[in-house]
Amino acid sequence: MLGFVASSLLAISIICSVDPGAAGPLDALSWARMDNINLPWLPYENMTRCYGELGCLNITKEWYHLIFRPFNVFPLPRSVINTRFILYTERNPTDGQLLQAEVKDTLVKSHFNADWPTKFIIHGFIDTPLSNWVSEMRDELITRGSLNVIVVDWAGGSLPLYTQATANTRLVGLEIAYLIRKLQEYLGAKPEDVHLIGHSLGAHTAAYAGERIPGLGRITGLDPAEPYFQGMGPIVRLDPSDATLVDVIHTDGRSVFRLEIPGYGMSHACGHLDFYPNNGKEQPGCALSQEGAATIPLTLIKDGIEEASRVLLACNHIRAIKLFIDSINGKCPYVAHRCPSYQHFLSGNCFKCTSGNCALMGYHASLPITTAKQNVSENDVVIGSSVPVAPQPGKYFLATGRDFPFCQRHYRFTVELAKPKVAEPWVQGHLTAGIFSERGALRNIDLTPKGTARLEHGTTYQVVVTNPHDLGDRIRKVELSWTHDMNVLEPTTLCLFWCNSHLYVKSIQVETMQMPSREKRNIEYSNKLCAPKRDYADIASRGSYSFYDNCKR
Repeated sequence: MLGFVASSLLAISIICSVDPGAAGPLDALSWARMDNINLPWLPYENMTRCYGELGCLNITKEWYHLIFRPFNVFPLPRSVINTRFILYTERNPTDGQLLQAEVKDTLVKSHFNADWPTKFIIHGFIDTPLSNWVSEMRDELITRGSLNVIVVDWAGGSLPLYTQATANTRLVGLEIAYLIRKLQEYLGAKPEDVHLIGHSLGAHTAAYAGERIPGLGRITGLDPAEPYFQGMGPIVRLDPSDATLVDVIHTDGRSVFRLEIPGYGMSHACGHLDFYPNNGKEQPGCALSQEGAATIPLTLIKDGIEEASRVLLACNHIRAIKLFIDSINGKCPYVAHRCPSYQHFLSGNCFKCTSGNCALMGYHASLPITTAKQNVSENDVVIGSSVPVAPQPGKYFLATGRDFPFCQRHYRFTVELAKPKVAEPWVQGHLTAGIFSERGALRNIDLTPKGTARLEHGTTYQVVVTNPHDLGDRIRKVELSWTHDMNVLEPTTLCLFWCNSHLYVKSIQVETMQMPSREKRNIEYSNKLCAPKRDYADIASRGSYSFYDNCKR
């Protein structure tokens, strides 16, 4: 029901949009004037509208698509959108300074420092700079020090109707580009030091600014909006040509056209580095039908009705914001791997960092600096340092947690199964493990996240699991527990009188996700663990066995 209501509201917002730029305020009879109503635009001719020093906007056939973008209008007047820029630095971390591109004194007399990198924060649809996340991101950026943080306020144009808001982003993009040019002219700011961070419609707003500024350093798209952008060409949406580095975090990629609860973010790749935490569609802790609903009352008390409403209606969509904020000063690296799919990633098929197959998601995402052959574990990555191997453009996957801190350590389990004569060809069931290292212990780790797994004796079973704790490189012991599963709906899984439900395990290997390093590790540890003084372990159903790092014979 919630999904139907959300979809209906969005559809009404799209269909009923009015173009106030075409005429003055509507009077009692103006509803009948067709030139005021936003009807499907047919690309018979180009339409252009100019905004002085900001530049011109046009609507051509590239902006039209019968399904993905059937309506197009020009932005509201500048005076209505009233785009404002508020500067924060370590000298004025909470008392913002208003920057006006047309008023030179507001720039030269501000605390803006051209020697520092500049970060723009751009909100999205039905949002304002007063939102909790904007101040949280601003504060985290200021904490890093030596940054110009500029909050973009376009609340006058971000309200419904959605079609009009999408058009308004184009003018806001011109405003941002105009300010950057004036910062260059008056203060010597460098485009390569400018980083635009936009959420939802704000991501595409950043793109419209970036296409006007040659050599813009970076754009980070936080779950770029899907409606009116996905399926369209690069001129309409965020794409890699908009900045030297375009990195994107996808967290709500379910189609808005679905009848169930829709997603609001793009699923299509639109940057150099596209990150898909938890497959980029449904985030842990956001399912209202499960335990996610239980967090709403607590959020209401702690953060107010605004944040509770976001959790209720757009939990997946705003998760990209939370992940990025967590990455700014967090000690845990958001290590992601380039992989054909999320299932390949969970199966452990994309785990090593070779040929630029890994990257850091969030604030520390970077383009190539140098190359190296050696690897270190993700536990040894120093946050704030550059990744020394070139991340290749593509889709990157990782798993995150359900609440703060969201960052997780990734561990790949490889279970080598023995095949004695008494063993069945295969058994089906559940595996859990306890890991013991020099830094501590993790217990009850689920190695069969899909519920059960079919394990074929004589082969290996591989799975990636996550946990926020850093176990280090030296794993001392793994305690493996096995429970055979019999499903009456699948007769082949039944194991009654003459069947052997035991699991036979030769060895277990535990690896931490690898990141590249310029330096070799001082000591190379093998995290292969074996059954003491035996060729393999015989584990009965509902039993367990301990494996130790004593595989050398």
